[in-house]
Amino acid sequence: MSSRFVRNSLFGTIAGVSTTLGSFASSLIVARLLGVEATGAVAYVVWVVGVATTLTSLGLPFTLARYLPEMLGRGETQQAMRLAAYLFRPFLLATALPAIGFASYAGWLIVQHSDALAQFNPQTPLHDPMICGLVGLTCLAQALAEYARSYLRGMHAFSRVAKITSISMAAQLVALAIGSSLFGVRGAVGGYLCASLLPLLVLHEIWREPGKAAPDLKARIVTYARFRWASEILGFFIWSRIEVFFLQVFWGIQSIGLFTVGLTLANLAIQGPLMLTWGLLPHFSEQRGQNDVEAMRRVYATGTRLMAFLVFPACLGLAAVMPAVLTLLYGQAFAGAIPAATILVCAASISAVATVGTNLMWAMERSDVDFYVGLVGAVLSIVGGLLVIGPLGPMGAAYSRAATQLVAVGVSSWFLVRRLHFEIPIASLARLFAAAVLCAITARLCLDLVGGILGLLVAIGAGAATYLIAVRLLAALPPDDIARLRSVSRMMPSGLARAIDPAMRLILG
Repeated sequence: MSSRFVRNSLFGTIAGVSTTLGSFASSLIVARLLGVEATGAVAYVVWVVGVATTLTSLGLPFTLARYLPEMLGRGETQQAMRLAAYLFRPFLLATALPAIGFASYAGWLIVQHSDALAQFNPQTPLHDPMICGLVGLTCLAQALAEYARSYLRGMHAFSRVAKITSISMAAQLVALAIGSSLFGVRGAVGGYLCASLLPLLVLHEIWREPGKAAPDLKARIVTYARFRWASEILGFFIWSRIEVFFLQVFWGIQSIGLFTVGLTLANLAIQGPLMLTWGLLPHFSEQRGQNDVEAMRRVYATGTRLMAFLVFPACLGLAAVMPAVLTLLYGQAFAGAIPAATILVCAASISAVATVGTNLMWAMERSDVDFYVGLVGAVLSIVGGLLVIGPLGPMGAAYSRAATQLVAVGVSSWFLVRRLHFEIPIASLARLFAAAVLCAITARLCLDLVGGILGLLVAIGAGAATYLIAVRLLAALPPDDIARLRSVSRMMPSGLARAIDPAMRLILG
């Protein structure tokens, strides 16, 4: 792997750590300060923002991250910046629509109900004019911030992404704590808005450039962006929180609070390893521009094994100790979320490993595959929402989400093997999964035997040791992969590198 790819991945990891810990801490702040019902109300509003920004993105942020590295690989730096400016104008117009729509709706609510600002019902947050105004502003700010970050990633400016993201998440936590304490749900929504303000400063670099793109490139971009946009919309049914809609319809706001807590923990388990994939799309795109397919095959196989090495124990281990972890973090009021959270975190392990292949397909301009996979997933999500979530509530949402994601991963993997002729390292994945199962069994036994916080600490340590020993005994990772892990660890801060090195020696023997 190139040094730039490793560096980009490390800076991507820093940005990812900031995002993951910030999102996790945000959910804790809201849950602890506002309770289950208000947590559901905030999660519902955040979901609405996600829907609006997805519908108006035009697929352009992903398109930017896909084509800028290819142009940089050919030495076309100025043309890359002009492409970013060329795509920004239509993106700005599209993303302004939700802000205008929600602002107009807020005004209508005030006109129709003179006391609309004085009354707030957490069961119907979008009936509040102030919430609607904040939602409109958040939609616009989040969309523009994502475009700015995609521009920086496409230009290989991952260090700036890491810095901006870290500061933004810190600002969100402060604003969220103050806002939730003083203004409840309204203040919490305003806190989420704060995280999107700093990246907007990057947009002046794009705006000052004259927008331009070569005719042949325009044709490629239109095709890619069209499928990418449709894939994002359909993918929202699979990977985002479409279950929130059905829970709101059938079970109410409180069920959303329980479900989103479980989903937050599932995302927390996979986010650490996923951070390492931030540099994959630019890296694959650059190799694609150089027509180096063999190098893409090597990176895909290695990336998939290393992702599984990190994700499987994190997810299965967390599932094993979920009863202790969830109540310790969120309190006994959220204990009803434990069964659903356990299912979600196990299913997340499979979908996370598949992200390496997803980045590969994006780099090979097969965004059409995402569209068709998303179409299948959308149908399954709607069917699951009507037939499973309705009668079973949060547990049904977990079952529906897990089944839909596993089907989507299966279809994508089939295309990767049969159509693109890339080989999935099945044998290594099976050995790594078996080692992770042993890790989970050990952790749960320790938790049951010791109990309490001490039991949780013992479970984590014993589970990790069991996993590393099992990986060595099963020869789950080839020596080349372990060597790559060691080379990456040497590039980390000295204290972290010293902590990781014993684990590497335990695997190597």
